Amino acid sequence: MEETYAQSQKKLSKDSIFIALMKLLEKKDFNSLTVTQITRTAGVSRMAFYRSYQTKEDVITDYLSEMFGEFTAGMKRLGMDDKYHALRFYFSFFESKREFISLLIKAELTHLFYERLSGAIVDLFKTQNDKTRSDPAFTNYLAQFTAAGLFRTLLDWIKGGSVESVEEMANFIDEIT
Repeated sequence: MEETYAQSQKKLSKDSIFIALMKLLEKKDFNSLTVTQITRTAGVSRMAFYRSYQTKEDVITDYLSEMFGEFTAGMKRLGMDDKYHALRFYFSFFESKREFISLLIKAELTHLFYERLSGAIVDLFKTQNDKTRSDPAFTNYLAQFTAAGLFRTLLDWIKGGSVESVEEMANFIDEIT
């Protein structure tokens, strides 16, 4: 379906707002930022902001939804039968988002990331893990346990400067689990 002019303008505004927010987060505290600061930096009106978002957090959750859509699609293509390759994809994918994740850490907004990661892991386990499909409670707890461990490991790796390679990280977690 071809994108209309209005749709392309809305996407351009949303992209500009996101980029502006990320730029401002490099220098300022998230809680002290105002919508006016974001829109001025983005070069859009406050009305353009409020057409797409209700809060500053919505800018981040919108991006997270897109990002986790890509992540989930990639994991589904890869499959979870080969744990090492799934882990390699996980670390590789999020390494490419390291700057964004670092800003979430600085802004103390990693809970937004974890909510999306947890939901994505639960969905992946429900659709791809034949051994646990028959017991929904077990599948849920296993997925939550996995998501929490992967989340903390990813944050520590990024905070530490991602010194270890993607392959080393995948090997570490593969050995642990």
